[in-house]
Amino acid sequence: MKLHDGTPRNLTLPLPAFVSHPLTAVGIAVLHVYLAIGHLSKLFSGPIQWADIWKGFGALAGTYVFAALASRGLARRKNQNLQLHPDLPSSNAGLRSFR
Repeated sequence: MKLHDGTPRNLTLPLPAFVSHPLTAVGIAVLHVYLAIGHLSKLFSGPIQWADIWKGFGALAGTYVFAALASRGLARRKNQNLQLHPDLPSSNAGLRSFR
C-alpha cells in the first residue's frame, strides 16, 4: 500500500514471530474455525444470544486473518526458495509454451 506521496506504508501486526510461520498460522486458523462452529451452532440449537453472534463471527474473522498470514508466509517461503535456486523452473514455465 502506498501513501498519497508515493512512499510505501508497511502494516505490521503486533504478533510474536512464531505466529508468522505458516504451519502455526494454519493451526490457529483451524482453532478459530472450531470456536466459530461452537458458537454459531448455538444459534441454531437454542435461543439466540448476542454473545454467540459476535463470538462466532469474530472467530470467523480470526480464521480469515490467520489464513491470510499463512498464505503470505507460504508465498514468502516460495519466493525465497526461487531466489536461492535460480536454476529451478518457475511454476508457470509450462504455461509459456501455450502463449
